[in-house]
Amino acid sequence: MSTDHEQQAAAAERELADMEERSDRVGEHIEEARKDWEAKVADPAVPGAGGDPERAEAGGRHPETAYPAKGSSENVSEPDPADNDRGADDTPPPEDNPAA
Repeated sequence: MSTDHEQQAAAAERELADMEERSDRVGEHIEEARKDWEAKVADPAVPGAGGDPERAEAGGRHPETAYPAKGSSENVSEPDPADNDRGADDTPPPEDNPAA
């Protein structure tokens, strides 16, 4: 075997060892995530993890909307119509506007 081929073989072996090490680390991360998920499923205090979507929905608003507006209540002009679990404006259109 020539020196060039020996260098290429050594580089390939190093790359293979590196890939195997990374694969092992990914496997460990997957196993940690699986154990974490199984613990959450077993914990009744974690809504939604146990397959009870109605309880998860009963949890209320999305986390990003769960905080009150900054400032006093006089500064808030009107409630956000999209402040619901779907994040969509479900306010009925005004009845006096036939185009709506």
